[in-house]
Amino acid sequence: MGKVVRMLRLYDPGTGRVTEIAPARPGVIRIACADELRAQVVGDLIRRLATRHRLRALGIWNTVPGASDLGVRPAELTSGPADVHVGATVGRWVPASWEGLDPLAARLALLEAHYRADLPHTRTDLAAADASLTAWRHRVAGWAESPGRPPERSYVAEAVAHLDADLDTPAALSCLARLAEDDSVPPGAKFETAVELDMILGLDLVRLIGRL
Repeated sequence: MGKVVRMLRLYDPGTGRVTEIAPARPGVIRIACADELRAQVVGDLIRRLATRHRLRALGIWNTVPGASDLGVRPAELTSGPADVHVGATVGRWVPASWEGLDPLAARLALLEAHYRADLPHTRTDLAAADASLTAWRHRVAGWAESPGRPPERSYVAEAVAHLDADLDTPAALSCLARLAEDDSVPPGAKFETAVELDMILGLDLVRLIGRL
């Protein structure tokens, strides 16, 4: 039996329950994705989260048009056995064009809902996500000007726990929102916390540092 990754749990359509992932090879998780844009964003998120847990995470997919714009890094493999199959459980997504917007705003719009929910995104939805992403980058750039402090571990742990529980990205983003409003956390710590979580979320929150 493979080693159970107790930190990461995903919905299993076969059982109808959220279950722990048990990779066939200890320390390695292989994630296969359908040739569909939203599925590959979800697969990329799982790969980033698994890397956070110090697993060797291998993506298995044929990159579809637009995936790299939405922060999906190229897969290591195009075929082979997998521990996780992303596709059937991912909700339908019918986005409007994001031309003229930051493509990562579409990624943020996806993360603002659970990956199993159907999403008919309109241009208004994507424009709102674009504005939100820009606001986040301004906050992070502002925090970067303050003296460095260690990340606020309670926020990191809470956000990662939400992501481990079937990729609850809305709850993880809510942690970031509360962090921003928490006056007890120094700006330098807010910066390091946001950067650490963005390594999983993949929103390039540091883009405006030194540019304002």
